[in-house]
Amino acid sequence: MDVLAAMEGIQVRNSGFDPLGPEVRSAMVASGRTVNYIDDGDAGAVPLLFLGGAGTTVRAFRLLEFAQSFRHELGIRVVSVERNGLGQSEFDPAVGFAEYADDVWSLLDLLGIGQVSLIAISGGGPYAAQLVAARPDGIRSLHLACAFGELIEGVGVRFDAAEVAADPVAWWRFPAESSVHAIPGFDDSVIEEATRGLFAKGRDRAPEGLQQAFELYATTPLPDLSAVRAPLFLYWGSADELVPLVQMDRWKVALDVGTPRTGTAGVRRDVVERIYQGEGHDVQYRHWDQIMVDVAFLGSRIVASRDGQTLLIEPEHQKQFLASGGTLGLAVWAQR
Repeated sequence: MDVLAAMEGIQVRNSGFDPLGPEVRSAMVASGRTVNYIDDGDAGAVPLLFLGGAGTTVRAFRLLEFAQSFRHELGIRVVSVERNGLGQSEFDPAVGFAEYADDVWSLLDLLGIGQVSLIAISGGGPYAAQLVAARPDGIRSLHLACAFGELIEGVGVRFDAAEVAADPVAWWRFPAESSVHAIPGFDDSVIEEATRGLFAKGRDRAPEGLQQAFELYATTPLPDLSAVRAPLFLYWGSADELVPLVQMDRWKVALDVGTPRTGTAGVRRDVVERIYQGEGHDVQYRHWDQIMVDVAFLGSRIVASRDGQTLLIEPEHQKQFLASGGTLGLAVWAQR
């Protein structure tokens, strides 16, 4: 009897390791600085530049990978660059918003990416503004989800680095009624991200990156973004108390689109507002599927579901579809 034949067992298909979230890579950019980044997706896919919220690391994107299969189906490649002094990135006091923007564009050049769709959520907003201002013709489409723009006295979020550093998990805490709790493993992953953001280089390191970011948030107004002519998509919860709708209006002024919500006519017409009634500061998770669809289809499709089936419908059919028992988003949301 052939010994090798006798040793043969049942062949399995697995041929490699499964990823534990996005792989963090590093590269030296034109400034001579080294940046940490992720790059996930096929080279020919639509490039999406992701900017997470305040205090987040480059691996925060994994909190949105509950829809990874859908993202791959849509053909979207995600790039994200870690911000100064957060996560594994060393703090450099000379690196502010503008320097970060220069390094990101330099990395995109290295990756051979000429134009990107850009998505900023929450505290990623001011960084996105500088990126857009630095190279407006490099923006394929701009997506802002409850994105902070500039400090408005007495309105919205407060910035206290010492308070966040004392209890970073509390900074991430969502109310009990939030839809994020329906995502398997989300709450535990939030704890990991919160602690990584401040303690990845050791628990006794001062939160210099976070402190700098909060100072920049408080002192830097939105720049003039009127040169941007890419399609603009705005996603907000009407009940968002951290980054309320008035911030969306500030973005419209900076982007020279007026504030149609309050009756002021704007110059631009390629603007899509998605205001979700009664929702708070979590629309970037609950409606991440729609954000990706907007990236892929630039507003010509709505993701909705009925009877356990997810469909990409035309916007003009949305009202009728919902009236017939449909819901917005992937079918899995309706099942939870």
